[in-house]
Amino acid sequence: MTIHNVCVFCGSNSGLDPKFANKTAELGRYLAAHDYQLIYGGGNHGLMADVAQATLDAKGRVIGIIPHFLVERGLALKTVTTFVETKTMSERKEKMLHLADAFIVLPGGFGTFEEFIQMLSWSQMDIHQKPIALYNIDGFYDPMVTMMQTATKYGFAPKENLDLFINGHDLNEIFTGFDTFKHVLPPKYTN
Repeated sequence: MTIHNVCVFCGSNSGLDPKFANKTAELGRYLAAHDYQLIYGGGNHGLMADVAQATLDAKGRVIGIIPHFLVERGLALKTVTTFVETKTMSERKEKMLHLADAFIVLPGGFGTFEEFIQMLSWSQMDIHQKPIALYNIDGFYDPMVTMMQTATKYGFAPKENLDLFINGHDLNEIFTGFDTFKHVLPPKYTN
């Protein structure tokens, strides 16, 4: 699978440690340098703004997708290459899924967790076969990975589901994982 468009899910806050913003900006520059188009949630705050602005500053292309009610609250970054306004959050995620070839999940809050879990859930049901990577900066996502391992240990999720995402600690690990990713469905979805 050839990857052109990378959807990044991340926080609308920057976090307390500047390393999160620094790694986010590094990702934006990487996307631009390697001619990947960024797709993100269209926000003008936090890591969302950091990844978009870093991509733009490095002469990359950015599609921002944001629901109307957040535009009305003044939370949109309208200087992106392509600005898309949706009616709802659900429409936003569906458009992101449709446009993206791969997903990277940076640190974030509850909304970011929900986006990751929804894309992972849709992958396990074969709604899409696209690679998903956690950008696990400083072990931020270790507790979530442990919880998913626990769910497989107790039989609430097939062990194959753990192969539907990449637990990446740096950009090389993420993009190498994208190159070698193979979508494998658990047996109950292949009958």
